[in-house]
Amino acid sequence: MRDSFGWKNVIISGMGVFTDGYNLYSISLSSYFIILSIHLTNLTLGLLVAGSYYGAAISALFFGVVADRIGRKRMYGIDVTLMGIGALMQAFSGNFAELFISRLILGMGIGADYVLSPIIVAENSSARNRGKMMVITFAVMWGLGAVLAAFVEQVTLMLALPASLIWRIVLGFGAIPALSVILLRRRMYETILFLSRIKPDYKEINRIEKEIKNKISINKDTSSFISRLRSSVLLIAMSSILWLLYDVYSSTFAIYGPITIAENLGLTPIMFTYVAQFIAGIPGQLICISLIDKIGRKPLIVVGYSGVAFWLFMYSLLLLDPTLFGVSLVKGELIGFAAELGFSFYLLNYLFSAMGPASIIGSAMVAPELIPTKIRGTGQAINVSIDRLAAALNITAFPTLLLSFGLGAVVGIYASIALISSLITLIFIPETKGKSIEIIEKKEIVDKKETVS
Repeated sequence: MRDSFGWKNVIISGMGVFTDGYNLYSISLSSYFIILSIHLTNLTLGLLVAGSYYGAAISALFFGVVADRIGRKRMYGIDVTLMGIGALMQAFSGNFAELFISRLILGMGIGADYVLSPIIVAENSSARNRGKMMVITFAVMWGLGAVLAAFVEQVTLMLALPASLIWRIVLGFGAIPALSVILLRRRMYETILFLSRIKPDYKEINRIEKEIKNKISINKDTSSFISRLRSSVLLIAMSSILWLLYDVYSSTFAIYGPITIAENLGLTPIMFTYVAQFIAGIPGQLICISLIDKIGRKPLIVVGYSGVAFWLFMYSLLLLDPTLFGVSLVKGELIGFAAELGFSFYLLNYLFSAMGPASIIGSAMVAPELIPTKIRGTGQAINVSIDRLAAALNITAFPTLLLSFGLGAVVGIYASIALISSLITLIFIPETKGKSIEIIEKKEIVDKKETVS
């Protein structure tokens, strides 16, 4: 019965990630139409696109620290409320400042959700299914949100709506999935691990025991918050670096890919989104879901990143020196067979990423699985804040970097990042397959029996 309880959390938590996928992708797809309505320079475009990341960096620390003090449940629902408000405000923005503020508020909800949802799913899942539950909650739901963004924009184009209305509808529609789960989130139980390890609430525990038809053992963590935090510093740092490096390239591709890469390959942003998700993204996620609780997280991350590095390197070579492949650029763009070759390299990179890095690191599951319950919210908050701030700065600078160095050089840098991330995973990140998500102070994963079987 523990698994059925966990799957309910997957659906309710996943809608927040679905909203994030929608809103991140929708700004990319609609940025062309925004530029037609609002004058933007390269810098202000970068700031606008990265606005939700800055908001996430601001809010994450607050929500994480508070969640460790008073519990996860009390903060849940506030995150999607902020998302809904921010998304709606975008639709009524009349200038850059208003739109930027709207995306900051939207991002504050996303930052809170990236702290709360991973730890809620992790703390309510059994060891044997925790991996697939977290991948579905984040990687799968994020991708489906991106597909919905493309579909909504496609409908507005089919209706031949004016540009000033298209971007408002596309951005504003993001409020619907967020607002749809507010009541469900407010009615959720506190997590099993928080109740059993940190702050028992026997009335809440009794309700959960009736639902899962099993007894919850109370085993309070008597260690101090500071000692737990001190013992987990290395893991928090390594998981932060891993996520930061992943998002440096993945968020840039997610936001600018439908514009920059699609244009380079002669595709429309909408078609680019559909093909990338259905040909590479979803198949890669399905492979990850089927293997993550069998062979573990580390092999999937390492093999995935190896594939990412190879295919991005090939794509970089194609852009920098297409004659190596017997093709040429036409006015700086890949045309015909050259475009098909480039898109194949990109899709293979996307497939390998979805098999491991995107579905595991991008699903924010490294820190929640490794950090003790007492400091899990704070540790995840540090991860989110560092990652979102770094990604925001990178996204802000990307249009300028692209203009200065070209897409080929930038893609080559991302290939190097994939190799570095693979090494960090091999050296510093313990395997968590089939193990309890608690960790002892010596930073060794312990194979202790779960509180609830």
